[in-house]
Amino acid sequence: MRTLAPNEKTLLLLLCGALFVAVNMAGIRSFLKAREGLRKAIVTGTSELSLDKNWLEIGRSLAPADDWINSHPMPRFLPDEASSQLLKSEREEAEKAGLKITEENLLPSQETPYGPTVAVSVKLTGPFEGVVRMLFALQSPTAWRTVEKLALKSDSQPPNVVADLELHQYFQLSSSPESPPKQTHP
Repeated sequence: MRTLAPNEKTLLLLLCGALFVAVNMAGIRSFLKAREGLRKAIVTGTSELSLDKNWLEIGRSLAPADDWINSHPMPRFLPDEASSQLLKSEREEAEKAGLKITEENLLPSQETPYGPTVAVSVKLTGPFEGVVRMLFALQSPTAWRTVEKLALKSDSQPPNVVADLELHQYFQLSSSPESPPKQTHP
C-alpha cells in the first residue's frame, strides 16, 4: 500500500470528521426523538393517572349513596300496582293534611334513565300549611317519590291555596304473579 500524500491525508481526515459529525447528528436526532416520545408518554400517563384518580375519588364519594340505595331499594311493583299505591298515598296524605282534592289525573307510566315511573297530576285546595305537610310526607326518599311540578295560587278564601302538582313514583318492575297451571280433564 502506498503512503498518502498530505492533501490526501487532510481530505481523509475531513471525510472521517464529516462522517463522524453526521453519525453523531443522526444519533442526537434519534436521541431527541426518543426523548420527546418519552416525554409525551409521561405526560399522557400522568394525565391518565390523574383521570383514574378522579374516577377513584368519585367512586369513593359515591360509596355512601350506593350504600344508601342498597339499603333502601326501589319498591318492586307492576305498573298498575305502582299507580294504585301512588294514588292511595296521595289521597291519604291529602286527607291527613286537611286538603280537598278537586282534580286528579293518572298519567301513563314512562321509562326514565332511573327506572320506570308512574305519575299523577293533582289539584288540591286547603291551607298552605297542609300543602307543606303533604309535600314533606310524600317526598320521603325511602319512598322513591318526587314532586315534579308544583304551582301554588291564592284561593278566594285566604289563607287557603290552590296547589297544582305532579307526583312521580319510581319503581322496579316485578315479575307478574305466576298463575297456577291449568289442569286438563281426560
